[in-house]
Formats: sequence, structure tokens, C-alpha cells
Amino acid sequence: MVRGFRDRDFIESIEGLIFCVIGNVHPKGRVISYLKYAPNFQSNIRVKWSRNGVSYGRILPHYSAMGVMETINFLKANYPQYLIYDDNRSMEFTEVPIDRIKFHYKPELRLKELMNSPMDSLESMVKDIVLELSSESNVDLDFFGVTGSILLGIHNPSFSDIDLIVYGYSNAIRVRETLKRLYSREDSGFSLPKGEVLESWAKDIIKIHPLTFEEALLLYSKYKWNRALYRGRQFSVHPVKLDDEVKGCWDCEKYRFMGITTIKARVVDSRDSIFIPVTYIVDDVRVIDGVKPEKPISRVMSYEGLYMDLADVGDEIIVRGKLEEVYDLSSGESFCQITVGSFEAFGGDYIKPVKWLNELLR
Repeated sequence: MVRGFRDRDFIESIEGLIFCVIGNVHPKGRVISYLKYAPNFQSNIRVKWSRNGVSYGRILPHYSAMGVMETINFLKANYPQYLIYDDNRSMEFTEVPIDRIKFHYKPELRLKELMNSPMDSLESMVKDIVLELSSESNVDLDFFGVTGSILLGIHNPSFSDIDLIVYGYSNAIRVRETLKRLYSREDSGFSLPKGEVLESWAKDIIKIHPLTFEEALLLYSKYKWNRALYRGRQFSVHPVKLDDEVKGCWDCEKYRFMGITTIKARVVDSRDSIFIPVTYIVDDVRVIDGVKPEKPISRVMSYEGLYMDLADVGDEIIVRGKLEEVYDLSSGESFCQITVGSFEAFGGDYIKPVKWLNELLR
């Protein structure tokens, strides 16, 4: 059976533009994505990528809403056909029509190819890490994939990171718990960042997200289980829903922007916080600053993967983001949500667990 377009798949347009897919839910006939690479594009990023004699410039400068805005500006100037105004969401999206897709890069198929015949030292390392994670977690190899530059075959074995996929909620939880266990074993080859590496990661992230240096140190040293090191090489693991786990449709809801607000809330359901969009169901909401909602806020969503899986049921979180009224077009009901990772917030939005603040005060 042909599967749909999943989060962190890549697609290549007929012009050779390479887009990264966002989420598993898409408009009919189009794929929600962001532009990441363009052939023969001269970017300001020092690292270069190439394949079959073609060089690729990275359009996305960094992973954030403001970074994605730069890709939209590039498309406006050069390929406006990939920008679509969505009436239900009252904003512009990068959407690739299916009939303009030249190739669909699937992480699980690329991993199978690589596992059978790794072509360089980095691909061999990918094989090693996946075999170990599969063995330690009892998650079948069929539920793993590899994304990013390795998926595209434009990686550089000397410096490229390893970006893995694990498909399915239960599989992702098993891999998460396995990694936490492996981080505690000095001989495992898996380690959380520390020392200069930890400080470097923290300094980089606070340039593009509104975290303090101390919050960033805490995030990467304790809470960010899906980004770490394997034998000194940076790797990440990204949970992605299987097709039968996906609920809803792109046109099922209509959003109305109400302003920017800051709230404190309690998490009552965090199951979907490991996926993109990161989703927390909340109650006991108190507005700290900004626009007050006309209806109860019951959902926090983020397209910033930085905030995935940070809070458990019962945890309190402080959230700053775009307040929206959400209309369920099938039931006729409505509620409010906070969206983190929007252009309207200009990079000033965030999700911060209260337990972070308590730890930093000790």
C-alpha cells in the first residue's frame, strides 16, 4: 500500500528544490513543507552539500519560525507558485502540489538501503546506532528511518549529523526510555552533551529562541533526550506517527488570530507532545500577560521541535504564543489554543515547564 507524506520525509520539485515535509496532515493534492535546499544556491552557511556533481545551498538558516520566514521570502522572489494562502488558517504556507513532485524521499527506504550496503564511514555509523537502538529497545528495524542530508545522499562523512526517525507512538516511547538508560552507561557510546559541547549548543539555541543560557544548559543536559552524541557524533531521534495513528484532516478546523498572550497552565494530556506539531492538552489556565481569550484555552501546539516532550501530565507550563480561536468545522464547537512557532510572535514565543524554573532557583 502506498503510504502518505509523513513528517520529515523530503520531496524534490521538478525544479530540483528540496523541501522537508511538516507533519502528517496535508491539504488535498498538496504537501505542507519548508524549503531547505536549492541547487546551485550560494548561501551564507559555511557548510556545503553536493550530489552527483550538483552543489546545494541551504536556504533555511536555522530551525525556527523566523528561519522558515527566510525560505518564504526566497520563494516569493523566485518560486511564488509554492506559496498558498490558506483561508482556514488566515496565513501563507509553503505547499508543494503533488503533480510538481519529482521524487519522494522516504526515510525508512533509505535506511534499508544503507543497512544493506553502507557507502562511507557515516553510513556505517548510522547502521551501528540503529542496530544498537533496535536491539536494546526491541523495536523492529522496519520502524526506523534516516532523514536529513543522509536521506538525500548529500551528506559529508566528516561533519554531517545523524538524524533518525522512529515510527509509531509505542516504538518512540521504547526508544526514548532506552536512550535514557544508555546515557547513564559510560561504556554505551551514547552520551548527553557536557562541558564545551553543552555550552556551545546552549549558546547556539539562545540566539534563535527566547531561553536564558541557564535554561538552555538545563534543557540539553537533562530534558532533551532526542538530541545527543554517539561516539562523539551529534545525532537526533524524531518520533513520527504511523498513518493509522493520524487523526483529523487539514480542512477540519478554522483558526482566528486573536493576539499574543502568555499563560500558565497544567498539562492533562501530553501523548502527542513527542510529534510535530507538538501538542499539549491543558486546563487550569491563567493569563499572565497579553490578550485574554473569549473561550477556554484547552490546547497548546508548537511547530518548534525544541519544545517536544518537555512536560508530563500534571506538570505546569508557562507558554507565550499566538492566541487563536479554533472552530471545529465538523462538530461546530470552538475553543482557544496557543500556537508556538508562529510568524506573528517574531521569535518571542516559548514553552517553559515550571519545573525548569524551580530547578534553576535551587
